[in-house]
Amino acid sequence: MSLLKRLCIILCAVTLTAMPVLAEAASAPSSWRVVLVAGDDSAPVFDNAVDRLGDLLGGKPGMEIRRLTSDLALQGNGRKIATAKGIDAALKDSGAQGCLVFLTSHGSVDGLYLRQDYDNQRNLSPGRLDRMLDKHCGDRPTVLVVSACHSGVFIGRATKGDNRIILTAARDDLVSFGCGAQFEFTYFDECLLKAWPKGGTWKQLFDRTNTCVRLKESELSEAASMPQAFFGAGVRDLKLP
Repeated sequence: MSLLKRLCIILCAVTLTAMPVLAEAASAPSSWRVVLVAGDDSAPVFDNAVDRLGDLLGGKPGMEIRRLTSDLALQGNGRKIATAKGIDAALKDSGAQGCLVFLTSHGSVDGLYLRQDYDNQRNLSPGRLDRMLDKHCGDRPTVLVVSACHSGVFIGRATKGDNRIILTAARDDLVSFGCGAQFEFTYFDECLLKAWPKGGTWKQLFDRTNTCVRLKESELSEAASMPQAFFGAGVRDLKLP
């Protein structure tokens, strides 16, 4: 057998051996605990985003969806009130392979505004959310999407991990746009929801969303919000559910 032929056989064997590992790294969990949170009811944009994303995911197998609202008129039919305790309860007791938490509301450098959470001064801090994710999601693939002004504060030592993906609507020192009553969705949520059906990885979703936000802000002469993203080493190529 010639040297060239032997080299071809070795290369083919190495490629075939590596293929299952690559496929496994890029595949998504077959089941997800999904917690969708509208933190404020001063405008319908937040509940609108929760409802639309819930509808996009609801038809897929393996989805355990929990919706939380700040509108007292909407509670019931499985929809709980959006407080820190409510989010904690929505994450617990799940056998799903992955965790997805989507938070949309107003925000500040201290965290996310939860209108009905009087026990915690109406604020969900990055540190408190991190403790919930650690307790209920552990080392499972965990995706956190925070749509709010200053939401980049959720990308920091308190929330990063090799098993986590974090997408935010704005840098920690900037505001995001579109939360008025005249809008159906915030700018970031609208772009995210438009990009979602195209599938692919979470990185591709963020890139499409980020491009959309930048174009929308430019067209409307708004200041840049600069959406942010973090991709842990273990989930860098994770696919959307």
